[in-house]
Amino acid sequence: MAYQWKICLPNKFVYTFISLVIGVFCLVADQQGISMALPTISEYFSSDLPTTQWVLVSYVLAISVALLPMGRVSDLIGHKRIYVLGFGICSITTLVAGFSPSILALIIACFIRGIGSGMTQSTSMALMISLFGRERTGQALGIYISIVGVGSAAGPLISGYFLSTYDWRILFFLLSVLGLIATSTAAVLVPDDKSKRLNLSNFHFDWIGALLFTVSLSSFLQAMTWSPDLGYLDWRMIVLFLTSIFSVIGFVFRELTTSEPMMDLRFFKRRLFSSGVASAFLFFTGISCNYLFIPFYLQIVLGYEPYQIGFFTASSAISMAVVGAISGRFSDRFNPNWFTGSGLLISCLGMLILATLDMDSSWVAVVIGLILISFGLGTFYGANNKIILSAIPRNSHGVVSGFIHLVRNSASVISMGVGVVVVTSFMSSMGFAPTLAGLSVETEIAVLEAFVNGMRFVFLSFSFILMLGFFITWLGGKHMDEFR
Repeated sequence: MAYQWKICLPNKFVYTFISLVIGVFCLVADQQGISMALPTISEYFSSDLPTTQWVLVSYVLAISVALLPMGRVSDLIGHKRIYVLGFGICSITTLVAGFSPSILALIIACFIRGIGSGMTQSTSMALMISLFGRERTGQALGIYISIVGVGSAAGPLISGYFLSTYDWRILFFLLSVLGLIATSTAAVLVPDDKSKRLNLSNFHFDWIGALLFTVSLSSFLQAMTWSPDLGYLDWRMIVLFLTSIFSVIGFVFRELTTSEPMMDLRFFKRRLFSSGVASAFLFFTGISCNYLFIPFYLQIVLGYEPYQIGFFTASSAISMAVVGAISGRFSDRFNPNWFTGSGLLISCLGMLILATLDMDSSWVAVVIGLILISFGLGTFYGANNKIILSAIPRNSHGVVSGFIHLVRNSASVISMGVGVVVVTSFMSSMGFAPTLAGLSVETEIAVLEAFVNGMRFVFLSFSFILMLGFFITWLGGKHMDEFR
């Protein structure tokens, strides 16, 4: 019997691993597909850009709101249940979205599918770690970021092909089929957590905390979305920010006083945990603005076609995929703080290279900068998450995995929101309209120069945020005695 068990275990490992790989790949390709489909959707429904953007904004907002509550629920009833249910919701609503008769119906469908995606994202990392075991957490997370890299590389190419060859609805149908495949394989191949039985009589969930968290986060993300158009002093912005502030104060008070918190905020007393979270927030704040501005720069300033931009971004994503697996594995053998700090410095160098771009720069400089940023991301991600997750009990992996994704998403929104405000302020100071909506290859040179100057200032400023992250990582490294 013992011999048969040794033979069967690798097969179970491989099948479960393949199932999770398919799922994570689909999640990344799904979001890439929505982003690339926006111009086509806008033209199809004859809707303006601000309205069409809500297809993506509603999706990202729903993901962010669902991450923490669903992570906590998965810790209570089992990660697989939430993972499979989330993928099922996402896949079915993607199919429904493909039949949307109006832009409003599409926005509503994307919001619901975002909830399903948030359920899946909050549990996928925890499932990967449980598959590899705690002693190989770095390897598991390294492979996780490698899959994200492959999905980021393949997603734009696949989406670009279907959008240029077929109708945008076909892309949604394809994403739905991929999602149903991921749902089916996970339901069959991912093992059940038999220690987490679904018993509603013993189910204790902090609904008040979840409500306060949802109000706080949705108000904040909505404010950051509107800030480039309305400005921070608009009365609607003030109301949203005040709502977010008072809600987060209420959330913190609730979590510190209830016997069943959604997330134990006392984790932040562990200096290794708090420094790891702070480093992650600063890292994604520092790099995320380039994902918004570089496509604008390549297409509008340098005049490249979308499919060419897809190849440029794919090259950087591949570097992240390769480095992620290697870095994750070595972070299990050596001090993971070394890899976290190295990733911050490498990405900082990439941002500094992007800060040198001008109206006549070569695409080579852009690709080198993007590759360095992705190289740094691959080096940073697995080691940083290993530090965070190793500082907490295993029964909180679901909610903290969701929290890690939430930190990344929130930092990305802040990075892009602040970046747009700075760039449009540069344009306004030079006498041009403070908006990116009207930029095209036919825009006059002076306007494009104002855009490029603002973009360079943003990249230079955000490189200092990465340096601050390196300093915090160095301080956190002094408390590796908390590392488990």
